[in-house]
Amino acid sequence: MTNGLILRLPPEYLPDHFDPDGWDDNALHVIPLGGVGEIGMNNMLYCQGNTRVLVDCGALFPDDSLYGVDLVVPDFTYLLEQPEKLKAIILTHGHEDHIGSLPFVLKEVNVPVYGTPYALGIVRRKLEEHDLPHKPKLIPIRPGETLTVGLFQFRFLRVNHSIPDCVSVVIDTPHGRLLHTGDFRMDVVPAPRDHFDYAGFGEIGDLGVTCLLSDSTNVEEPGFTAGEQEIGRNLLDVFMEAKGKVLVSCFASSIARIAEIVNVCKKTNRHIHFSGRSLQTHLGVAQQTDYLTLPHELMIPEEAVSRLPPDKVCVVLTGSQGEYRSSLARVASGEHRFIKVQDGDVMIFSSRIIPGHERAINRIIDTLYRQGAEVITPRNAQIHTSGHAHAGELLTMLNLVRPTHFIPVHGEWRHLVKHGRLAQKAGIDPENIHLIQSGDVVQFKRGECSLVGRVVTGRVFVDGKGVGDVAMPIIQQRRKMAETGLIVTILVLEGETGKILSGPDIISRGVTQFEEEQSQAFFAEAKQRILRLLEELPPRSIQDVEVLKEEMRLSVRRIFHKALERKPVVIPVVIQM
Repeated sequence: MTNGLILRLPPEYLPDHFDPDGWDDNALHVIPLGGVGEIGMNNMLYCQGNTRVLVDCGALFPDDSLYGVDLVVPDFTYLLEQPEKLKAIILTHGHEDHIGSLPFVLKEVNVPVYGTPYALGIVRRKLEEHDLPHKPKLIPIRPGETLTVGLFQFRFLRVNHSIPDCVSVVIDTPHGRLLHTGDFRMDVVPAPRDHFDYAGFGEIGDLGVTCLLSDSTNVEEPGFTAGEQEIGRNLLDVFMEAKGKVLVSCFASSIARIAEIVNVCKKTNRHIHFSGRSLQTHLGVAQQTDYLTLPHELMIPEEAVSRLPPDKVCVVLTGSQGEYRSSLARVASGEHRFIKVQDGDVMIFSSRIIPGHERAINRIIDTLYRQGAEVITPRNAQIHTSGHAHAGELLTMLNLVRPTHFIPVHGEWRHLVKHGRLAQKAGIDPENIHLIQSGDVVQFKRGECSLVGRVVTGRVFVDGKGVGDVAMPIIQQRRKMAETGLIVTILVLEGETGKILSGPDIISRGVTQFEEEQSQAFFAEAKQRILRLLEELPPRSIQDVEVLKEEMRLSVRRIFHKALERKPVVIPVVIQM
């Protein structure tokens, strides 16, 4: 069934929803509900018999193309069809792409959630924002501990990442031992308590691993990731040269980076202020779990930022991805009440740019330069290191574990392919390197690996309190209105005679400035065209509201297309009295 790096069923054998009754209940099934063939939304389901365990329950932040959408979560149709089989959710760490979907699953099924203390601290604050029908069961786990759920036994190994308290998950099953890495890197000199457990991974490799499922995000980056201490030294150089305020934007969860910034502030005698809600959340959890100690003598409130000499101040802000109304966005636009940018200030972007956010970040950078700031990004200085292993570290993981089968996860398709090629270099049989996608059902039985079908999967959009009520057709309508504008035509008729009682009135948004003389002519012509249309239509058509609305819509669109070569969205409203 395999062909080199591909584990793939022929198209005619892939139903929209594979019948689980056709599976071998005695076999182990691994089903990615997200996070494979994409970066984000990590959800991996492990199943055998009546026991299902979900490792990670992540979401995805929308890009600019998903107008108005707040969050993207997986389609959990398959998971929730038989909710009684889901026995536990295990979290590898506390990033949104690994915990963001939890509130939506826990609203439907009450199962224990296992995670490290830091991850559960973030989860606890997240769940407080949701009205759950039951009190969530949050159970802490620690590296080295074991957990038994049904036929599965889980063991947790410490890994290093860009957020504290992360683990990989070793899964012992009747059909072999699996290792789910989660996100990881191998920082040679990591923050205290965040070491990578080389000995533990080597031990698991010696015992034998049937399948390794490994993070693929940075497979295209050669060598090894830079250490946080190296980033700290580079930040110190920038702070030493800065003549004004130093503003730093990084991911709120990058506690090791924040610790380095605090150390630099101590060495350069700068007071520090943290601005942003998500930053405050992570700082609170980091202090509660002893991952960060803040020097209170250096901490200042936001109103003190402008009172102190600029060369004695550092401000850490959220908004490194150019998020609208974030602390950084408000500072850059001059809208922040207390934090202002001046000549001589230095702005440091100590984070990578997530694809899709380039334009928003570049706008902020331009705005900061206009105000006299110097801007430093990872493109012109090494002031950021990734939380995901580079190719050298991925190869080290493969050599430590030495699995029989290998499934690359957490990456787009090119990442999965290149990680598969890397596994070949590590000596894994190409026939045992499997490229899968979300929804595939991978079966392990007596050491053999095969693809037995697919389950329903996909993306569900969260917009405000609505979950799933906004689908792609709605997004396409929003995109169309954003690109071409909107015109609403309103006409009030007498029901029996079709006589005009009011209108036609035309309301325009995002098409053209109504105040301009030329624009007024467009609207006047549109009104006359609708009036002529009413004169020409037979009485029966006028009384057929749907026919009349369609004629009005086409008429108005023709006017604007002829005059401006634009095709705005036209919404006709006909009211019969």
